[in-house]
Amino acid sequence: MLRLALKTLRFRKGGFLASLIALFVGAVVVQGCGSLLETGIRADVKAERLAGAPVVVTGSQDYPGTAVGTATDGMTERVLLDEDLVDAVAAVPGVAEAVPDVSMPVTALAGRPAEASGHSWSSASLSPYELVAGAEPAASGDVVVDSATARKTGVRPGARLKASVRGVPHVFRVSGIAESRRSARAVLLFSDEEAFRLYDRPGKIDDIGVLVAPGTDPVRLADAVGDAVAGRGARVLHGDDRGVAEFPATIAGRQNLIPVAGAFGGLATMVAIFVVGSTVGMLVQQRRREMALLRTTGVTPGQLRRMVMAETAVAAVLAAGLSLVPGLAFGHFLYDVLVDQDLVPGEMVFRQGFVPRLAGFGATLFAALAAAFIASRRVSKVRPTEAMAEASLQTRWVSPVRLILAFLFLGGATALAIVTGTVMTGPVAASTSAPAAMLWAVGIALVAPALCRWLAALLRWPVGWFTGLSGQLAMLNASVRRVRLAAAVIPIMLATGLATALIYLQTSQDDAASRMFAEGLKADAIVSTRGAALPPSLVDTLARLPQVAGASASVSGDARLETLLDSGGGDGGSKTGPRVRPARIDLQGVTAAGARQTIARTAVQGDYGKLTGDSIVLPTDVLRDSGRKVGDRVRLRWGNGDVSSMTVVGSFTPPRGFGYAMVPAAELLPRTTSGTLSQILVKAKPGVSARELTAALRERADGVPGAVVANRSEAKAAHAQGDETGRVASFLLAAVVVGYAVIALVNSLIVATAERRGEFALQRLIGSTRRQVLWMMSVEALVTAVIGIVLGTGVAAGSLLPFGLALDGTLLPSGPGWIYVTIVAAAVALTFVTILLPTILALRAKPVEAAVAP
Repeated sequence: MLRLALKTLRFRKGGFLASLIALFVGAVVVQGCGSLLETGIRADVKAERLAGAPVVVTGSQDYPGTAVGTATDGMTERVLLDEDLVDAVAAVPGVAEAVPDVSMPVTALAGRPAEASGHSWSSASLSPYELVAGAEPAASGDVVVDSATARKTGVRPGARLKASVRGVPHVFRVSGIAESRRSARAVLLFSDEEAFRLYDRPGKIDDIGVLVAPGTDPVRLADAVGDAVAGRGARVLHGDDRGVAEFPATIAGRQNLIPVAGAFGGLATMVAIFVVGSTVGMLVQQRRREMALLRTTGVTPGQLRRMVMAETAVAAVLAAGLSLVPGLAFGHFLYDVLVDQDLVPGEMVFRQGFVPRLAGFGATLFAALAAAFIASRRVSKVRPTEAMAEASLQTRWVSPVRLILAFLFLGGATALAIVTGTVMTGPVAASTSAPAAMLWAVGIALVAPALCRWLAALLRWPVGWFTGLSGQLAMLNASVRRVRLAAAVIPIMLATGLATALIYLQTSQDDAASRMFAEGLKADAIVSTRGAALPPSLVDTLARLPQVAGASASVSGDARLETLLDSGGGDGGSKTGPRVRPARIDLQGVTAAGARQTIARTAVQGDYGKLTGDSIVLPTDVLRDSGRKVGDRVRLRWGNGDVSSMTVVGSFTPPRGFGYAMVPAAELLPRTTSGTLSQILVKAKPGVSARELTAALRERADGVPGAVVANRSEAKAAHAQGDETGRVASFLLAAVVVGYAVIALVNSLIVATAERRGEFALQRLIGSTRRQVLWMMSVEALVTAVIGIVLGTGVAAGSLLPFGLALDGTLLPSGPGWIYVTIVAAAVALTFVTILLPTILALRAKPVEAAVAP
């Protein structure tokens, strides 16, 4: 059968090329998305400044104390270590030295925004840094600067250097200049006493760099160190994992990349399986006459199936081999775009190992072989005497398996729609809406012949009335050959439905977020920075201005409200704390003195002015569901793992689906990884114009590097611009999925039209002109596009309507209408081009020759 299959491929170059393209592109897309998922899961980050330490101890990002069956995401901010762990690590046999390391962001150098970090001089041995000029920092106020920064700022030993640490300005004396062969990043090295003072986290450190004694195996030492710090919230790293401790931004990057890659990778895989399956199935169905002839010559059903399976396997293996290099390049392209959009830190190493390649090959091969088997099964089981008659016109499409699959997919889509509309709230509803679109598409595709028959019947009379005899013939073709029409309609439905659903899901989220920001903005101006940070003391400075009624810091973060289950221990619990059930909640850090003036949403109970110390203002629904009230205490685990008992001092009603809690900015700021303040909200006094306010704010913030003052309209525009990061990434990944569907559309329609060369020739032999055939095909193209767009719109509606209800209670999606018009126009244009171009090429041959051509 393999030999026969290889021989038949020589005479079916068009069909073989069509299946090869579908398989190749599907494998490339699945490999690219799979590589993003592997990159996020592995989260490899090469160490630079800590490269000289074979073993590094850092805080564990795992969520502590969760009960059995209540898995949750890890901590979102950097978890710090207890300082006394240094002695425990140093006591492990084989450890030459345990070096504590602290890091603080240096946000400005020489009066300009900068991306640098400050560390203690004792940690210089971890890179290592070596002095090339001057001396090590010996006193408070001394600093050693890396050579690149020294050249950039023009400083030498003995010079004064202005630097802002977490936005707070300082002036240091440059005592020396150092170089490292492993790190090229801007670094300032302070005396140990100065570094811990600037670090300002008493009793805490970031990492412990472990220097290994001669003859000690680092891997075994890492295991021993792990035993020594077990149960202390620490994680021991070696090899490529060490970079995670050095670049904590990869923690958030990993948490961003895994769900994005998983969601779109899963969607891309489903699309690939669907497209490959439908393409291969269509090509097999086009060979009904060939298979019928083989059956009449004595070929058994099993031999027919093996032949088709062998042909498909040859194409799949070839496509998989060709996709290896492009799949790697495509994955790297997606990764680079996500890095450019700041969704993934550039320090994370891109990975594409064996698993994504196997997934791409396996998904496409499985879809192709399954489609080939199903499509060839019916023809191969027909009796030889009936095969030729059935090959002339395919009308039967219903089978028990098809109906069962249609019921499952449509039922699953309906279930997701109900869950989205009734259970989900806010942007999280997109997690069920996007998969629902694919389920609707597959379910509708399975019953497409029946839908096409009904829609063609509705269009038959109006189209025939306006298009004449050729149009009536086109409608007869559409009505009678509904299976062939469905094969042409399905890719249009898929491309139109997915494009509309995925794009409007994003635009609706953007619009809702912008409305929420605008409704919650009571401030008349916002002070922010470009690439730097604001000193926390600037809040009080601005609040004292005669033009200002109130000023509040604005800090974002997240945390978990924990419900205690027992006092600790037991299966599934933390060894050092109680078992809890966490509930994630976003946090907004504010300043109590200016909160009432700058927050638009009034308190339902309590007072924002009491947000000091360990206090919190919770959404009314959270208080109601937890059975708490104002004055009660709740257990809050901050993003960095710290636990506080917070007093509820108020409640408010946030926008639907955008719930968050308010806490003092002074409490939230030191529990974020960077610890930097990036935004201050300011409210003008009555009678003060916006121009007067912004002028006063600019004058007072003039000395802050990178400071920007924006009025309300400018702040709204800046917020919308800030959302562009997620928007670009979502549109890119949506373009990957939709682009593949468009390729399938072009591929399928060209093959389906080219198959009809004999039909066109017979029409011309009985008197039809080329113009009449082209007009007939134009009408068929229009009908095909209209039916595909109608079904695609139905797919999008099944996803978008429940999402709108979950997001903000509206049915129609938000976003410009020209997007849908463009999608429809593109679908119509592609349909006409891919149907009429093969028709024109087919009509170039003489009718007699075309009628007898294979």
